[in-house]
Amino acid sequence: MKNIFNTIKKAVLPLLGLTLLTSCGDEHDFTPYSTGVPENAANVKFIHGAVGANGTNFQVNYFIESEKISSVGVTVGNPLGTSYSAYYPGSFYGAIKSGDQPLSIISPKISATTTVAEIPAVERFVGRLITEKGKYYSNFLVGSLPNVSPVTFSTYQINDDFSVATDKTKAYIRFINVISNTPATGYDLGIIKTTSISGAATTVTKEIQTYKNSTFKGGSEVFIPIEAQDPIDARGYQIQLRVAGSATNSPTLAAPALIRNQPNSGTGVFVPRAGRIYTIYCVGFAGGLSLGLPSTTVNAPFISWYTNK
Repeated sequence: MKNIFNTIKKAVLPLLGLTLLTSCGDEHDFTPYSTGVPENAANVKFIHGAVGANGTNFQVNYFIESEKISSVGVTVGNPLGTSYSAYYPGSFYGAIKSGDQPLSIISPKISATTTVAEIPAVERFVGRLITEKGKYYSNFLVGSLPNVSPVTFSTYQINDDFSVATDKTKAYIRFINVISNTPATGYDLGIIKTTSISGAATTVTKEIQTYKNSTFKGGSEVFIPIEAQDPIDARGYQIQLRVAGSATNSPTLAAPALIRNQPNSGTGVFVPRAGRIYTIYCVGFAGGLSLGLPSTTVNAPFISWYTNK
């Protein structure tokens, strides 16, 4: 994930009504952030965690009153928004006017092509965005059960309190579960570190953190310290989403106890560094969902994460 940055500066985008914190850093430079925000601003990251009706997913843009506060990409002339399981801004927070603001979340209109009819814009959520000056928040778009009509959408906002991150030798994490059909007993999430023994091929695994019985919109919004990966070690930490009560510290755990696995190498690897703060989150639908039917791949539970600071 390209969200490790060295210096953050302000850039005002009048058309978006949003101040963005942009960066010129390198993801291998782990110097702590230097941040600057307007005096009356709150700082919000928006995460799209809602599976669409019958598993048909959608993109969204965010508006305060009539002003768009999220960016739009363009591909073949069609406007795009934030995709399911992704977040905006991608590498920082959006600095917006604090207070009680009207928030709407809308899927953009997709223009007609020679083979596909126009898809009109769809209003997914209308409500309030309530923030306080100088504070940080993560705002999740979540939905009701996508296989039960009508499907409705709401937001789940949590505080991003960095004041607990006082030990610069540690990384800090938290876990949020937004899988709408999570079992009543919840899921367990385990984070496993692999350490090489100096001078030998042997490795040691250790589950350094376990979140137990995390239900829908559960986990914890509180950041906790964990062992940071050594700066010269590029290996990630393995993250397991498991049936509640499953074995811990078991890197080879398999289904049905293992719901989802994020390995310590490959794509999307989680490499926690000292002085950084991260949110791990799970989206999807237990059993998967595609065209209203169960699926082993489409919309199956998925593990992701972003860097808060």
